[in-house]
Amino acid sequence: MKLRIINKTIFFILLLTLYIPSTQAKEIWLKNIPTAKLTELYQQVGYTGWKDKDWLMIPSHKYPAILLKNFPEDFAQITDEKERNSLFIRIMAPLAMHLNENLLQERQIILDLQNEFEQNKKLSDKQVKLLEDKAVKYDVFSRLKGSERLTYLLSELLNRIDIIPPSIMITIAAIETNFGTSRIVKEGNALYKILNWNTKEGLKPIGEKENAEYRIRTYPNIYKSMEDFALRLNSSVNFSFFRITRASKRQSASTHRIKGDSIAAFLFTNSELKNYAGIIDYTLSYYELSVIDRSALDSANLSGEILKKYSKYITKK
Repeated sequence: MKLRIINKTIFFILLLTLYIPSTQAKEIWLKNIPTAKLTELYQQVGYTGWKDKDWLMIPSHKYPAILLKNFPEDFAQITDEKERNSLFIRIMAPLAMHLNENLLQERQIILDLQNEFEQNKKLSDKQVKLLEDKAVKYDVFSRLKGSERLTYLLSELLNRIDIIPPSIMITIAAIETNFGTSRIVKEGNALYKILNWNTKEGLKPIGEKENAEYRIRTYPNIYKSMEDFALRLNSSVNFSFFRITRASKRQSASTHRIKGDSIAAFLFTNSELKNYAGIIDYTLSYYELSVIDRSALDSANLSGEILKKYSKYITKK
């Protein structure tokens, strides 16, 4: 009888643990958090950086996995340009690292398929379907058939599905949005000013007289904007030289580390500005953003106390 009671007690204790909130989170997503609260949170988790460049986590190279859905409503009201630009980079850096984690997971899928194909000289119908779906997503086209087609798709997808150095994602977003202060960020969560033509969906351009047949693409959150731009870099023919150069750099780099300043010059096709490559190089160098390319996300300081204190702003991914 006593043994039965003890067993029931153990059962209910185990059942109860399933409903106890985790004392630590791997990552947190925030929405509509004011700048004062965000700055306070960064202070509490030690996201304070190195000397006067508080967006560079030196020497740890560890960034808290604090991911924002949108910029604070009062972000553009920060009058100190240095403070505002610093906060912009600190918001963007973890998002860019999270993006690369997802890209590496997607790349691993193709690597696994390639290994399977090399070993068995074939793929299952399900695996072929997965490969073809990725080819559509990344705009890979071929008229080849059979094993030659599979070989080509695997090779080309490995060239396309790869990381975008955080320094590049941050730099171009800073240029396109004036460090997060432009209208397209506040009204459309747009970081890269990607255009849709012959449509009324999106933000209408202001001051356009010659051609107003386009709209600026909008997003439910800023991370979706980042994903869309990464897909564009990884699929559009306009960035083929960027991808070729990235692939060559990967040969001499570790799996997670490709420096943005070594391939940024090949993004000149992203703008019609004659000095666009120079602007990218200057911004990336001035803020020493290549340091972030050597960094990674860390959840060590996202304790239950932090989760409770900022629960008002925490949202689903």
